[in-house]
Amino acid sequence: MNLSGRVAVVTGASGHVGQAVSRALGSHGASLVLISRETAALESLRAELPESAPVIALAGDVTDEASVAAMMERVHAEMGGPHLLLNVVGGYAGGKRLPELDLATWERMLTLNVTSAFLCCKYALPYMLAQDYGRIVNVSSKGALDPSPGSAAYSVSKAAVSALTTALARELRGTNVSVAAVMPGTIDTPPNRQAMPKADPSKWVTPEEVAAVMVMLCAEEAGPMNGAIVPVFGGA
Repeated sequence: MNLSGRVAVVTGASGHVGQAVSRALGSHGASLVLISRETAALESLRAELPESAPVIALAGDVTDEASVAAMMERVHAEMGGPHLLLNVVGGYAGGKRLPELDLATWERMLTLNVTSAFLCCKYALPYMLAQDYGRIVNVSSKGALDPSPGSAAYSVSKAAVSALTTALARELRGTNVSVAAVMPGTIDTPPNRQAMPKADPSKWVTPEEVAAVMVMLCAEEAGPMNGAIVPVFGGA
């Protein structure tokens, strides 16, 4: 796959999956816009990427509408595009069943996992539609289909990402812009290993495996997959 000439925006680029996605995109020649609130991690990642691929690292909050609008405007002005949008930013909160679940946690999950994707899609789409090309990849979760007790806020937010993907795909029919989502199972990261020390991580999916599917959905040939929600469950 050759992504040379494509400008890819990666949100949550400093996280484990975000870093894997950024490396994979860079290896295929994409120009990168890395977005995170963790500036030190962004600069460290930037130093690892191929020198041949232009990279911009932006510190920003993708849950803030004005910030997202300004970032997309800057991306277009400085690099063109964006052609690819990978909404990797997200988070997990669990452990409380519904009667004990506080409103702040509920709202945080919806804001971090759904509102971020909504805003980035909203402000990237006008550029994609104007240039008659775009690929958007969102991140849902297996938990959207199979929620575990104590994970209502997270599971509902990820189900909403799936619904957002489906709704947007229908709006994009007849254009050369498509949207899809990946639906990972448990991802093998240090925080997950620490949180579940008795689990068998060999059954989990790696960040690199998730990244490979996301980058595949960025290909020009992936246009007909508009609306797809792809399971990436690993061995679970």
